[in-house]
Amino acid sequence: MLIPSSIIHSSTIFIPSSAVATKRKVREQEPVNIENKKRAKMEDRLRDLPESLQLHILTSLDAKDAVQTSLLSRTWVSMHTRIPVLEFNSYSFKKLLVFDKFLCDVLRHRDHSAKLERLTFNRSGSCSAKILNSVFDYAFSLGVEQLSVNLQQSRNKTWPVFPVASFESLKSLTLESQSHMICPYLGPISRSFKSLTTMHLQHALIKDPDPFSGFPMLESLTLEDCHLCMESEKTLRIHALRLTDLTILSLWNISCCEVTTPRLKFFDYKGHNFHLLPTHEGLPVLEKVGIDFNGLCYRRQEKLMFDDLMAMFYSMKNVKSLTLCSSIVQLLSFFPDELVRRSSPFRELKELKMDFRNLLWQNLFERICVRSKETFQVPLDVKSYLLNNSPDAKFTFTYPIDLK
Repeated sequence: MLIPSSIIHSSTIFIPSSAVATKRKVREQEPVNIENKKRAKMEDRLRDLPESLQLHILTSLDAKDAVQTSLLSRTWVSMHTRIPVLEFNSYSFKKLLVFDKFLCDVLRHRDHSAKLERLTFNRSGSCSAKILNSVFDYAFSLGVEQLSVNLQQSRNKTWPVFPVASFESLKSLTLESQSHMICPYLGPISRSFKSLTTMHLQHALIKDPDPFSGFPMLESLTLEDCHLCMESEKTLRIHALRLTDLTILSLWNISCCEVTTPRLKFFDYKGHNFHLLPTHEGLPVLEKVGIDFNGLCYRRQEKLMFDDLMAMFYSMKNVKSLTLCSSIVQLLSFFPDELVRRSSPFRELKELKMDFRNLLWQNLFERICVRSKETFQVPLDVKSYLLNNSPDAKFTFTYPIDLK
């Protein structure tokens, strides 16, 4: 067949439209095929991982990220329903209603036969009783071991109450709220927490003068801005025979804190008074103590507070490591003559630290520090008093943050 010369010498070659369409379709599908191949290769790699490692990877993520990550592989689609750790954080959502719905969906579709070791619930805004109850109900119904809840505000004024049998597996409980809430787990009901070793309460309203004696295994306790809500009783009793670690960050409506903790080793205290009275057992194995003051000290109260601080010192005379913040050093420095007359109770001290990082009181600033680290000095009378019965103890201090 002869091809016309007009066609041979023409600069334009005509290709059938069907061929053009086919070529375009192939070109468009190439990126999709490459992406599918990459996805298939990733799925193969994820599928080859041991199931325990797959769960470990998802456990390190919060609930939202765990659900999204599970979409990387078909074998992982249901994996997030069996992870032993759930972490819900409303701050990763733009709308609280979307967060609440997500929370309910995850709890509803999770494999109820899977073990739940830890549940964390952090919510901004005002949390409804329905949402809060659903979190606690789900956690306790599956025998959760660690429960941590942090609320900005709750429409309920009390934490949820459940049958006492629900608490037996719980080992760690953290209840934090920016608004005051009644803690119903203290007092006689605390005997039901047979495994609880760690408790952290923030802004808790305490309605029992002896709230912790029922916890048979309690070893670590943190009380932060808690209030004793009793008209006729102003003494809070911390009676916990197995307690080794105690942190108190402000107690309110309390005239005295009576401590019965013969195994206590670590104690951090930050309060507006020093009314701490260990019982006759004392604190025989105390190793490390930190003391700070977060209230207002009026001139007419300085001597009373000084005497209370001295009594507190004598109650912890066996301590090995003592850290005093700038406010405590200031209070001691107001009474140099008293320090000379008194003998330090610390005879087993191995380390003394003074922490001036948050030096805010102007009188102390004028007395003990100048404008540079090279000329910074601490009150020698305070240091001499604290170390007069432990001359070999190591002494260190931290500079105020404003010094260069």
